[in-house]
Amino acid sequence: MVLDVSSGQGARCAAKSSVGEATTSACSFSGTAAKKTTTALGAGFRQNLLARLTQFGRTGLGKRTTFSLGAGIGIGSSEGSLHFELQEFMDSGRKPVPFSAEAPTKVLVLYKTTGGGHKASAQALKDAFEENYGRKIEVTMLDVLPLCAPPFNKSDMYYDFMVKHPFLWRGAFAWSSTKWGERVGFAWYKVGLVDNLKKLFLDVSPDLVVSVHPLLQVPSLAAIRQLQQQQHRPRKIPFATVVTDYTTCHATWFDKGVDKCFVPTVETKEFGERRGLSQKQLVMHGLPIRPAFSKLPHNKAWLRQRLGMRRNLSTVLIVGGGDGMGPVEETCVALDNRFGGAGQIVVICGRNKGLASKLRKRKWASNVLVLGFVSNMHEWMSASDCIITKAGPGTIAESLVCGLPIMLNNFIPCQEAGNIPWVIDNGVGDYSNEPDEVASTVLGWFKKGLRKMRKRALALGRPEATYQIVDDLVELIKDTRWEPFKDGEMSKDLAKFAVAGS
Repeated sequence: MVLDVSSGQGARCAAKSSVGEATTSACSFSGTAAKKTTTALGAGFRQNLLARLTQFGRTGLGKRTTFSLGAGIGIGSSEGSLHFELQEFMDSGRKPVPFSAEAPTKVLVLYKTTGGGHKASAQALKDAFEENYGRKIEVTMLDVLPLCAPPFNKSDMYYDFMVKHPFLWRGAFAWSSTKWGERVGFAWYKVGLVDNLKKLFLDVSPDLVVSVHPLLQVPSLAAIRQLQQQQHRPRKIPFATVVTDYTTCHATWFDKGVDKCFVPTVETKEFGERRGLSQKQLVMHGLPIRPAFSKLPHNKAWLRQRLGMRRNLSTVLIVGGGDGMGPVEETCVALDNRFGGAGQIVVICGRNKGLASKLRKRKWASNVLVLGFVSNMHEWMSASDCIITKAGPGTIAESLVCGLPIMLNNFIPCQEAGNIPWVIDNGVGDYSNEPDEVASTVLGWFKKGLRKMRKRALALGRPEATYQIVDDLVELIKDTRWEPFKDGEMSKDLAKFAVAGS
């Protein structure tokens, strides 16, 4: 069989095949590409590429443009031209079928278990991907900690120790934020990790890599660049950062090599600009929080009844984080004394079973509900009137979406310190680390009325942020994916996929 479709200034296509024999060919485009580069296009293009070529055989592709179809499939360049080898697109005896991508798009979300917020953000992104795109996108969450070489594979333990001794954490944070500290720290930190990330990327073959941790930009981008050079890939794996700190944050969140950097606030966006990221790279939607917070129940009385709460009492929610840390018990006692039996307190102790057991044994004048780890935090927040918590960015973002005034009673130095003035300056809360002062402030809110604070909180909330980030990530995949023959037209600028050879 021979097919020849040509035009003077357009395209010339030729295909040769015989039953039982491999199809052989070559394809070239005039252009200013470099010497050599090849990449696999994937199994989807094997489904009757011939039918596609006949559709645009007369489309203007430039002077001296030629097509021929062959046994390989890839992209490359030689002597000023882009070169393709197209792999066995015809199956003898089968009818032509339209192109369709068979394998799901793969997204790899990287985090580290230093604190619980990074994993929570990764899970929020995964849930939003699955809700909006189902099986079309396969999302894998990976804790990078086991891939680090010693001593960094134990950094979760060091982090927990240092935040309990703030002077150590302040020193480490400040030193690693300097240019010298960043250089020296990453030179050591990258040992072993970059090679392990390269192996991971080869094994998973992701269409997109997303980082939700400040220390993963440099090693991930180094691994992607090395992989691209070693395998002569025409395009690198797209990489995006989702910043999960609210105001003050570490300098390593921002690397000029990323394709996109999603930030939650104006403060973090301005920090990114100072670090050299462009307006095109920086995108501000908000902090990624669990999709459940975009579907909150509106009937508070009904929700309280369903959760076993008193319907008509002023209700304070106390959250001690996943580990139930901070002056939770002291705050609960101070509130109970102030309420004098006229209020309701919900205490979420997380994984701190000892604290939960201790609180349950106490006698309270108020209606006190003591809970351990809960998976329906959005319901408990929606059923409450205000919240007492530490200054974690995730809890602040979730509280704003629920319209809760926020009483901050603790914070991790450095990255959470800026969240306190942000909450106060925006008129949505206050701070004190003294339980009696916390209790008196909250009771003062109830006396004055919470309506204005709730209104300001709701105005700052970003319930759709997670979905907006996910949609932008999908667009990033589409923009960087190699699909030149989509819908029978040349839908990509082929020249930008060429990589200069050495």
